[in-house]
Formats: sequence, structure tokens, C-alpha cells
Amino acid sequence: MDVKREVMSGTPALTISVHSRKEATQVLFLGDLHWDHPKCDRAALKSILAEALEREAWIVLLGDTFCAMQVTGDRRGHKSAVRPEHQRDDYLTALIETAVEWFQPYAERMWLVLHGNHETAVLKHHEVDLVHHFVRGLQASEEIATPGYSSYAMLRFKRNQQQERVPLWLAHGHGGGGPVTKGVIQAQRRAVTFPDARVLVSGHIHNSYFVAHEQFRIRANGRVYSVEQEHYVVSSFKDEFGTGSGGWHVERGGGPVLPSGWWSTWTLQSSHHAGVEWTFERAKPRSK
Repeated sequence: MDVKREVMSGTPALTISVHSRKEATQVLFLGDLHWDHPKCDRAALKSILAEALEREAWIVLLGDTFCAMQVTGDRRGHKSAVRPEHQRDDYLTALIETAVEWFQPYAERMWLVLHGNHETAVLKHHEVDLVHHFVRGLQASEEIATPGYSSYAMLRFKRNQQQERVPLWLAHGHGGGGPVTKGVIQAQRRAVTFPDARVLVSGHIHNSYFVAHEQFRIRANGRVYSVEQEHYVVSSFKDEFGTGSGGWHVERGGGPVLPSGWWSTWTLQSSHHAGVEWTFERAKPRSK
């Protein structure tokens, strides 16, 4: 199986050439790592990323890779939220340099790195694009796509004369989530705005869920058909909840966060049963 990271008319794509039905492609979706925050569960993150290398999975980071709240003038900042290696006068430079070193082993498997609201805030107020410098510092960075805060993406499968495509919509996400609704209302809104995506994956709300949205559609030849659009949301790796802890997360009623993402497995079917089949499962750290 050969896989190339490409761009199709401005849309990032994985072009996958397979030789048999037994060959499957895996993509790992992660987001809201807040990697530089002291409360990021780096052990859990490293466990999942190590498994990604074993599975030869492609990695998508859905924004807020950085927390980066300790820049001058950020009212959200607090000295307790700075790791020792980042307590430098050139704080943003320290974040980039240490992140490049930490993520270097996984660079060859990275497909996409999106911006999150934490990165866009730094860009807006300090004119530093953390995602750009982070990806540029990684090996094979010229092949890692940085499409911004949200983007369509394409999985393109080839075998002999057969070609199949699966459009995705990937975004950092928006809204406040909520302890009861978990932000599921956003899935309904995305279904209206992005009807051509078969799978939508986002983050931002630090909760994880899956919900299906059924659609009744019509092809150009007049044939009508039903399709299920799938919506997945990744959790966060920063857990600010705990007995006796304070701060914005606890004071607004937020609960514990269990770090996780989503594994996806994609398989091209035979020419007699054209199409691509896929499955999703929670990506959790391995038990110790």
C-alpha cells in the first residue's frame, strides 16, 4: 500500500493506492492537547501516539495543540500554568522549540495540523503563528498540511482502475459544549452547512461523543438514496478538575476530562461492491 499526502484543488488529501481488500488505512484524530500546560496528561498522549506508530496510522491534530496562555497581557494566564522548561523570557519560542523536539518521532505520520482558538489568539495579539512554526520545525514538514481552523479533507482510494473518495470536514470546533448537551446541537448545524461531508470530526468542547445525522439525497441521474452522516468529537488531554482545585473550569461547573481521541479504519471494497467501508473506535491510552 502506498500513501501520499497531497492537495486537490486546495483541499488536503491522502491518496491511498491499495493492492488488496485486506489492506486498511488508519487515521488517528486528536485535539485539544494543550501540550504545554502542566495539567496535560502527556503520559496518556504518548501512549496513544506510540500506538499510532505501531498501527502505522496517520495523525490529525484538530487544534489547541498549544495552551499558550502565559503570554504577556493574557488575562487567563497564571504562573502555576507554566512548565519549568517554558519559564523563559522568550516564552513562545520556548513552546515551539520544545514542541518540535517532543513531537519529532511522530512527524512522519502527521497528515494535518489545524489551528485552534488558543493558537489564533496568539496570532491575533502577538503576530506569531505557533502552528506554522511548529510544523515548519518538524521533519517532513513540507508534507504536513496546515489548512487553518477548519477545512474539507479527502481520502482518495485507488486500486487498478477503481477510484473511490470519501470527503471529510475537519474543524477545531466552536461553542461551549455543556455538561448536559455536550454540544451535540453543533452537529445539527454542521450537517446543514457541510452536507457533502460523510464524516465530520471536531474538538474544542473537551467532551467526546458520536452522533449520526440521517439524510435523504438525490443523485444527478435522479436516483434517490439515504445516507448517514457521522459526527465525531474528540476529548481533551488537559484535565483541570480535581478535589480542592479551583479556577475557571471548576468554577463554571466543569467535570473531569478523560483523554481520548478516535481511531478510524478505512478499507476499499472490491470493484463488485464499490465503495469504502470505515469504522471508528475510541482512542484511549493503554492500561498500565
